[in-house]
Amino acid sequence: MKILIVLLVGVAFVLARPQHDGQEGHYVVKYDYDLESARKACAEEIRATEDLVARYKSPEQAVSLCFLACGLEKFGLYDAEHGFDLDKLYMQLAGVSGHVDKSDELYQKIVQCTESHKEGDSCAKAYDAGTCFMNANLLLVQ
Repeated sequence: MKILIVLLVGVAFVLARPQHDGQEGHYVVKYDYDLESARKACAEEIRATEDLVARYKSPEQAVSLCFLACGLEKFGLYDAEHGFDLDKLYMQLAGVSGHVDKSDELYQKIVQCTESHKEGDSCAKAYDAGTCFMNANLLLVQ
């Protein structure tokens, strides 16, 4: 009986832990550890120095713009060809997996930020909309 209880608790623990993308094609909310991993990968990918990574909120150089775009791409929220995935953005910002409420005020803010920042190259669009999310106090990592 004790072994069965331990086994059931173990299975419940495994099923309750956060999952990552690739699980049946739906989006799973990302966390701080995902952000740190994405930052490291993007810094290497775009050859950004630590100083530039620390200043990614400032659009002084094109690399800063692309650093934020890279992070959004790593999270699966943006790609250069298709732009933002509004549903995934909503799930990340709302902290929910699988349920999208397009009538929600948060979803409307996401639409507003993405629609009002369609000018420039891919990195500039991602950076401008991303900073719009931040300025609207919409945190990408809960």
